[in-house]
Amino acid sequence: MYIKGKMNDVPKRKRTGISRFERTPEWQLMKADIDKGLKPMEALQVILTEEEKAKYKIKNRRSIARFIKKYLEAKGLSYNVRNFHRDEGEFIVVENDVRAARKRKTA
Repeated sequence: MYIKGKMNDVPKRKRTGISRFERTPEWQLMKADIDKGLKPMEALQVILTEEEKAKYKIKNRRSIARFIKKYLEAKGLSYNVRNFHRDEGEFIVVENDVRAARKRKTA
């Protein structure tokens, strides 16, 4: 069958596998705290060393940040997600910064 249509009408493949980060105990702990809710100015952080990244076969911290952002969007939470590299390892931070939320609403 041939159909001419818009790109949005084309069905997309759903992700069948789960993220490598989703299998880690760090995510299970962070997810439990996110589900409980964060107070204003409270933050959660995961620090992944090079050994842990190799153990979990994680190559990029940005994919972890994207995974967490998608989870927060699905839950309807407006927390900030930051990620950066330091000597200790890869940092992924989830924060409930009410000051940034106010700026976003007024802008």
